[in-house]
Amino acid sequence: MSPLMPHRQLIKEFMTLGPYLRQEQCEPGRYFFDCLASCLNLNAAPERREFWGWWLVLESCEGGFSCQSEIGLFNKEGIWTNRQPGVAEQESVIHSRQRFVHELQQRLARWEMAMVGDLMPADPASSLV
Repeated sequence: MSPLMPHRQLIKEFMTLGPYLRQEQCEPGRYFFDCLASCLNLNAAPERREFWGWWLVLESCEGGFSCQSEIGLFNKEGIWTNRQPGVAEQESVIHSRQRFVHELQQRLARWEMAMVGDLMPADPASSLV
């Protein structure tokens, strides 16, 4: 396995995955990604909108990263809360997260790093497989 890349290089590489990395919430050894997949209230002013989506935290460990991911609501205050969306919204959120996780796993594999951990909630409807 390759040694873990330096923090700055990882930030640069993770940014190429798309708009998911929240650089201001990252620190060496810990990387935060999220996605606002489905808007609850499109008619509200932009600063008052809420979204169903997901967030994912990667933390450095031997040989790669441990991973934790949740589905929830991004509220008007800009805070993620762990809540389950309705069936229609859940499908969109899960599909978005599956695409991202797949690309992230491929990228890590190219760097000879692994990703382990709780990628999905226990609900079988949200399985990656």
